[in-house]
Amino acid sequence: MNKKVKNAAVAAAKVLISAVILYVLLSKIDTSKVFSLLRNINLLCFFAASLLCVFSMLIISRRWQLFISDDIPLSKLFSLNMIGLFFNNVMPGTTGGDAVKLYYVYKKTGNGLIAAGSVFMDRYIGLANIIFIGFAAMLFGLNRLVGTGVEYFTPVVTAAFVVVSFIVFRFRLGGRFASVSKFYEYFHLYMRNLRAIALSFLLTTAAQLIAIGCAYLTAVGLGVKIDVLDLLIFIPVIILIASIPISISGLGLREGAFVILFKKAGIPEETAIAISFGWYLTTLAASLPGFIFYLYNKTDSKTNSGAKATGDERVIDNV
Repeated sequence: MNKKVKNAAVAAAKVLISAVILYVLLSKIDTSKVFSLLRNINLLCFFAASLLCVFSMLIISRRWQLFISDDIPLSKLFSLNMIGLFFNNVMPGTTGGDAVKLYYVYKKTGNGLIAAGSVFMDRYIGLANIIFIGFAAMLFGLNRLVGTGVEYFTPVVTAAFVVVSFIVFRFRLGGRFASVSKFYEYFHLYMRNLRAIALSFLLTTAAQLIAIGCAYLTAVGLGVKIDVLDLLIFIPVIILIASIPISISGLGLREGAFVILFKKAGIPEETAIAISFGWYLTTLAASLPGFIFYLYNKTDSKTNSGAKATGDERVIDNV
């Protein structure tokens, strides 16, 4: 199958899944209440949440810098992350944010291993942290999750992540190929750098706490009184559910998770969906500067040939 046709088919499938889930959710509620809440959202809270989202991207950029050469400054990585956020939110299913970041890093370093390896490590550590926090939240608030089905989902995802990681990296699948073998060497070099791993986990945790803060500000902006403890328990699990790559930017999955979990906290379905939509809109607003960065980087890439490769050992030394 032609690659473009395959990508289009995957994107169409994701759109369909999001549309079906949203249709099922919205057909069971009074949508006028949802839109009424969103229309009357406090703009100060909305923009404060969006600014917090932008700040979290700065933290995530620092995490990425741990796995890449210091030849690329934090400001550059921040702009690339903003571009990735823009593509993930505005044009999902066409060009993924990670693909955009990989392209620009490769143009800058001229080294495909550093580009792919750093993007993978950044994503892998981020996912591992989300799973860990989601599992911890489930254990801490198990009484608030019983009966939702999530109390089974999170352990299954956690176990699957551990098993797959062990199999892939312990047995080095595909390691007989030179490019894959070099990637494994890159991965194991970093996994032995406990300082980088520990700091990346701390930074990711900080970013997750900011995401919770964004959700809280969104709820406050909608005039909803919500227990912060509920957010601390539910949001990490919701992020984990929304990260399943079967929908467009988590649309549908996120709203369904909000409805199921916040119902346990006594919050009506209309209100839960309004918080979910509002939270997504703050992220969407935060991603818009990424388009400016995209235009700037597109122009800059035409006038600069990019730096030469720095080598794997130098990257590790810079951590």
